[in-house]
Amino acid sequence: MSAGNKNRPEQPQASSLTERIARWEAEHSTSDAGNSKMGVPKNGFALAGRVTTELVSGLVVGAFIGFWVDRWLDTAPLFLVVLFFVGAVAGMFNVWRALSGKGMAAGYFDEQSSGDSTEQAETKKGES
Repeated sequence: MSAGNKNRPEQPQASSLTERIARWEAEHSTSDAGNSKMGVPKNGFALAGRVTTELVSGLVVGAFIGFWVDRWLDTAPLFLVVLFFVGAVAGMFNVWRALSGKGMAAGYFDEQSSGDSTEQAETKKGES
Protein backbone atom coordinates (compact mmCIF):
# COMPACT_ATOMS: atom_id res chain seq x y z
CA MET A 1 0.00 0.00 0.00
CA SER A 2 1.17 3.49 -0.63
CA ALA A 3 1.44 6.13 2.06
CA GLY A 4 -1.68 7.93 0.78
CA ASN A 5 -3.86 4.85 1.19
CA LYS A 6 -2.79 4.17 4.79
CA ASN A 7 -4.62 7.25 6.06
CA ARG A 8 -7.95 6.36 4.43
CA PRO A 9 -10.37 4.25 6.42
CA GLU A 10 -11.29 1.09 4.58
CA GLN A 11 -14.86 1.04 3.33
CA PRO A 12 -16.75 -2.15 2.67
CA GLN A 13 -17.05 -2.80 -1.04
CA ALA A 14 -20.43 -3.78 -2.46
CA SER A 15 -20.22 -6.92 -4.54
CA SER A 16 -22.45 -5.68 -7.32
CA LEU A 17 -23.63 -2.54 -8.99
CA THR A 18 -27.22 -3.24 -7.90
CA GLU A 19 -26.23 -3.26 -4.25
CA ARG A 20 -24.28 -0.01 -4.61
CA ILE A 21 -27.22 1.69 -6.34
CA ALA A 22 -29.65 0.48 -3.68
CA ARG A 23 -27.34 1.72 -0.93
CA TRP A 24 -26.95 5.13 -2.61
CA GLU A 25 -30.73 5.47 -3.10
CA ALA A 26 -31.34 4.58 0.55
CA GLU A 27 -28.83 7.22 1.68
CA HIS A 28 -30.13 9.96 -0.60
CA SER A 29 -33.87 9.39 -0.56
CA THR A 30 -36.17 11.53 1.52
CA SER A 31 -39.87 11.12 2.09
CA ASP A 32 -40.66 14.62 0.88
CA ALA A 33 -38.21 15.13 -1.91
CA GLY A 34 -40.35 17.70 -3.73
CA ASN A 35 -41.86 16.81 -7.07
CA SER A 36 -42.02 13.42 -8.64
CA LYS A 37 -42.55 12.82 -12.34
CA MET A 38 -45.93 11.29 -11.76
CA GLY A 39 -47.20 13.50 -8.97
CA VAL A 40 -48.66 16.92 -8.53
CA PRO A 41 -46.11 19.63 -7.66
CA LYS A 42 -46.20 20.47 -3.96
CA ASN A 43 -45.50 24.17 -4.42
CA GLY A 44 -48.48 26.34 -5.47
CA PHE A 45 -46.42 28.44 -7.87
CA ALA A 46 -45.03 25.33 -9.53
CA LEU A 47 -48.53 23.97 -10.04
CA ALA A 48 -49.78 27.29 -11.42
CA GLY A 49 -46.81 27.45 -13.76
CA ARG A 50 -47.38 23.95 -15.04
CA VAL A 51 -51.10 24.52 -15.61
CA THR A 52 -50.42 27.78 -17.46
CA THR A 53 -47.70 26.20 -19.56
CA GLU A 54 -49.87 23.24 -20.51
CA LEU A 55 -52.79 25.45 -21.58
CA VAL A 56 -50.74 28.02 -23.48
CA SER A 57 -48.55 25.46 -25.23
CA GLY A 58 -51.59 23.52 -26.44
CA LEU A 59 -53.13 26.67 -27.88
CA VAL A 60 -49.91 27.91 -29.48
CA VAL A 61 -49.00 24.57 -31.05
CA GLY A 62 -52.52 24.05 -32.38
CA ALA A 63 -52.69 27.56 -33.84
CA PHE A 64 -49.19 27.29 -35.32
CA ILE A 65 -49.91 24.00 -37.06
CA GLY A 66 -53.28 25.32 -38.24
CA PHE A 67 -51.65 28.46 -39.65
CA TRP A 68 -49.11 26.44 -41.64
CA VAL A 69 -51.69 23.95 -42.91
CA ASP A 70 -53.85 26.88 -44.06
CA ARG A 71 -50.88 28.40 -45.85
CA TRP A 72 -50.00 25.09 -47.45
CA LEU A 73 -53.56 24.29 -48.63
CA ASP A 74 -54.52 27.95 -49.24
CA THR A 75 -57.59 27.73 -47.03
CA ALA A 76 -58.15 30.99 -45.18
CA PRO A 77 -58.72 30.48 -41.43
CA LEU A 78 -60.31 27.03 -41.54
CA PHE A 79 -57.51 24.89 -40.09
CA LEU A 80 -56.27 27.71 -37.88
CA VAL A 81 -59.62 27.82 -36.06
CA VAL A 82 -60.12 24.05 -35.96
CA LEU A 83 -56.63 23.25 -34.71
CA PHE A 84 -56.76 26.15 -32.24
CA PHE A 85 -59.69 24.41 -30.53
CA VAL A 86 -58.01 21.01 -30.82
CA GLY A 87 -54.98 22.54 -29.10
CA ALA A 88 -57.24 23.98 -26.38
CA VAL A 89 -58.74 20.54 -25.75
CA ALA A 90 -55.27 18.98 -25.68
CA GLY A 91 -54.12 21.63 -23.19
CA MET A 92 -57.10 20.97 -20.92
CA PHE A 93 -56.46 17.23 -21.13
CA ASN A 94 -52.84 17.80 -20.12
CA VAL A 95 -53.98 19.93 -17.18
CA TRP A 96 -56.34 17.14 -16.10
CA ARG A 97 -53.47 14.64 -16.31
CA ALA A 98 -51.24 16.92 -14.25
CA LEU A 99 -53.85 17.53 -11.55
CA SER A 100 -55.06 13.94 -11.33
CA GLY A 101 -51.54 12.60 -10.78
CA LYS A 102 -51.21 10.82 -14.11
CA GLY A 103 -48.15 12.93 -14.89
CA MET A 104 -46.23 11.90 -17.96
CA ALA A 105 -47.71 8.41 -18.07
CA ALA A 106 -49.19 7.47 -21.41
CA GLY A 107 -52.02 5.15 -22.29
CA TYR A 108 -55.37 4.15 -20.91
CA PHE A 109 -55.89 4.13 -17.15
CA ASP A 110 -58.56 1.82 -15.81
CA GLU A 111 -58.86 3.23 -12.31
CA GLN A 112 -61.48 0.71 -11.18
CA SER A 113 -59.54 -2.41 -12.13
CA SER A 114 -56.28 -1.04 -10.71
CA GLY A 115 -58.02 -0.49 -7.36
CA ASP A 116 -59.55 -3.97 -7.51
CA SER A 117 -56.17 -5.63 -8.12
CA THR A 118 -54.71 -3.86 -5.09
CA GLU A 119 -57.59 -5.02 -2.91
CA GLN A 120 -57.24 -8.56 -4.28
CA ALA A 121 -53.53 -8.59 -3.52
CA GLU A 122 -54.16 -7.43 0.04
CA THR A 123 -56.84 -10.10 0.48
CA LYS A 124 -54.44 -12.80 -0.74
CA LYS A 125 -51.77 -11.60 1.71
CA GLY A 126 -54.27 -11.84 4.58
CA GLU A 127 -55.27 -15.38 3.62
CA SER A 128 -51.67 -16.66 3.50
